[in-house]
Amino acid sequence: MPLSEEEQRLLDEMERNLYKREADTVSVSTGPRTVNYTRVAIGLLIVLVGLGIVLAGVATKLIVIGAVGFVAAVAGLVVAFSASKPAAESDAESGGKAGASGSSGGKAKTGSSFMDRMSDEWDKRQERD
Repeated sequence: MPLSEEEQRLLDEMERNLYKREADTVSVSTGPRTVNYTRVAIGLLIVLVGLGIVLAGVATKLIVIGAVGFVAAVAGLVVAFSASKPAAESDAESGGKAGASGSSGGKAKTGSSFMDRMSDEWDKRQERD
């Protein structure tokens, strides 16, 4: 069943807004980043311990030990890969309470999920019509 002209127009408008927001998000997220090398080292250490536990589980033929080792290795990867953050965010954290409170207004806007923003846009359009 084809879309009506009004539905097609709304779909095209939503698509344009989506592409615009994606471009804005990509340009913001590709800025300079700082890496917390201590977190990377701790994460890699946890991965190595987790792999050791997996090997111990294989050697003892106990699935539970292997599963615990796998979970530990994945947790280590999460810690290691979450060690970098945008430079502006790390500057705000190192600035103390004043920097953190100044950045909270912008974070509330970007903290909402994609679906929440799309739902808000849809509601605004429905109110206009």
